[in-house]
Amino acid sequence: MENRTVPRLFGPYVLTRVLGSDPLGGTFRAGTVGGMKLAPFLLIRAFDGVSTDRTKLVPAMETAVDYLDEVRGQAVAKGAVLGIVDDVPFAGIEYTSGQTLEQILHGQGETRPLPPEHALLIVEKILVSLEATQLLTRVTGAPHGFVVPSFVVVSYDGETRVFGAGLGKGLLPSLKNATARETFASYIAPEVAASGQPSVAGDLYSASAILYECLTGVSPIPGKAEGMLAGARLAGTSTPVPGDLIALLGKGLATDPASRSRDVTSFRRELDKVLYGGAYKASSFNLAFHLNQRYGATIESERREIAAEEAIDTARLKVSPKPAARPTAPPPVPTFGASSGGTSPGTSPGTGAGSTPGGAAKMLAIAGAVLVAGAAGIWFAFFRSPAAPPAKVVLAPTPVAMPTPLPTPAPIVVGKDDPIFQEALQKQLQEEMKRVDVQIQKEQEASARKRLAEQEKLAEEQRKAAVAESALRAATERASREDVARIARQALEARQREEAARAAAAAAVPNTKDGDLVELIQVDQQPQLLKVIKPEIPPVARRTKVSGTVILRVLVSESGLAELVEVSRDTTPKVGYGDSSVAAVKGWEWKPALKDGKRVKTWITVPVPFKL
Repeated sequence: MENRTVPRLFGPYVLTRVLGSDPLGGTFRAGTVGGMKLAPFLLIRAFDGVSTDRTKLVPAMETAVDYLDEVRGQAVAKGAVLGIVDDVPFAGIEYTSGQTLEQILHGQGETRPLPPEHALLIVEKILVSLEATQLLTRVTGAPHGFVVPSFVVVSYDGETRVFGAGLGKGLLPSLKNATARETFASYIAPEVAASGQPSVAGDLYSASAILYECLTGVSPIPGKAEGMLAGARLAGTSTPVPGDLIALLGKGLATDPASRSRDVTSFRRELDKVLYGGAYKASSFNLAFHLNQRYGATIESERREIAAEEAIDTARLKVSPKPAARPTAPPPVPTFGASSGGTSPGTSPGTGAGSTPGGAAKMLAIAGAVLVAGAAGIWFAFFRSPAAPPAKVVLAPTPVAMPTPLPTPAPIVVGKDDPIFQEALQKQLQEEMKRVDVQIQKEQEASARKRLAEQEKLAEEQRKAAVAESALRAATERASREDVARIARQALEARQREEAARAAAAAAVPNTKDGDLVELIQVDQQPQLLKVIKPEIPPVARRTKVSGTVILRVLVSESGLAELVEVSRDTTPKVGYGDSSVAAVKGWEWKPALKDGKRVKTWITVPVPFKL
């Protein structure tokens, strides 16, 4: 997509305006074809730049798309869609009137840092988005993997949204390109850049590097960020960066990953203490006011542009140029999938043609299937009858005839050494953990809202108390006894309200002790299985050849042992599997659950499958 001319067709979209470009490719505003006017609009990130390694990016996209429907949060971009059109991988999100953080910091060819309160608020939302995408850590190593300003969108309403989660393994190889290194290396942890492997600690480094640049107007030097903190100054002034911010940045920019914060929630809580417990007046309203002052003319111009773009005659547009010598095959599937919260159209399954030797075969098969799309194919894929439900699609290469595998003999026993037992156990545990993760996220968000409300109330009472005390001092100087007495009462009442608010805020902070019994959805870290003992097969089960799964409720103690084991569901008929499971699980060991840094007890569900 080297040709940046707009408007033009791009699969089911019309690219209406170029918003920017970097070594990874171009960023566009795009409308969706299909109605009386060109709408809804998306932000399309096309990965067609000189540094993009498609052989690495496409597999990462195929992995990430499986989690789009599960990733939700107040700072996660809505309407996420991943796909390939005309051999160009792309990521799309619901368009929000605003700017990417890259445009805010480096727009119009100059560095434009942010006031500390706005910088802290934006980075807090980045951390909130990382909390929402933590489930990706299990498959990619990090909640995001490539946290850079161009993947952060700040709306003119003061809201911050992050996209591109899960693409880290596919984007990190771009750092081999010198231009990409110059653009992105400041935000990537040194060990992540060297290994190409995303990590939680790496994402926290990236968020801290963004905060440093927002405050100082200077990008951290790769490998030297920690050493830059000692002389850091707020942008455009000789004022040193406040000590509380330096301490926070030190935990995120430590060169040694072992010395760096490695828990997103803990790091976000430390930032919240600085943001809401200090001298900063941070709020979405204040950030929106700042952006509207800075971009007033741009906002009005954008409204006019979108109104004009909605009226574009799509029938007169041409499809983006396509390379020659491609097989002519059945209809394409331009997108891998879209999240249910978005406004992008669904896609229908299709097949590719041809195969390519080597490690790039899968990617080329996907691109080839998309490439051969005609107008009729695109219409069918994106505007078929509403009766057909939208589907999340992951493309697969053309099937290749494979030799018929020999049947695998059924295992006779189960337990630690039986792969079928382990696979079934891990699958059910993972499903249970996913469900609990969602509940934990909701609980954390509710707790955070309550905590912030109490902190805001406390801050307001402190302000009122300070005003009353200042008035008291002024009245004393005027030697007005009557005024002094009246204002003293007001100051006392204000102080009493402040103390009450402080007590309420303190009551909102949990007070957990080692050994407390805590619900699974409330723990910060769930029990981690360390030791499994193989359950015995009862003689009756061997004779009757009964198979089934026993469901147990286990109270995992603060020492990681099974303190209590209860049978929630036995097999039908009962052949002794329940007792055998209880006996085995009593010998299992876990890394105990954690709540507020304390080792606590919690009940968990453990499935034990038996197959004869």
